[in-house]
Amino acid sequence: MIMKSKLGLPSTILFVFGLVYYIAVLFGNDHFLLAGVILSTLGFILALFAEKGIYKKIGLVGNGIILFITIVIPFIVTTFFWNEP
Repeated sequence: MIMKSKLGLPSTILFVFGLVYYIAVLFGNDHFLLAGVILSTLGFILALFAEKGIYKKIGLVGNGIILFITIVIPFIVTTFFWNEP
């Protein structure tokens, strides 16, 4: 129980670092994409196990949005809309 209460803040911190890395990717540095996705994935997993609170919500929503934008949307676009050369 004590450990669960400490997982929300690291999840939020990982969200901030993942967001910084994703912003760097938007400015053209593609080397940070994998690091941003890994940090957001770890933050999302930590937020799933965190105790209820504002940090859990920030971690779930923020990391979820980053993962959605970097993984789900490109998968949908390349699979369904960009399937012809």
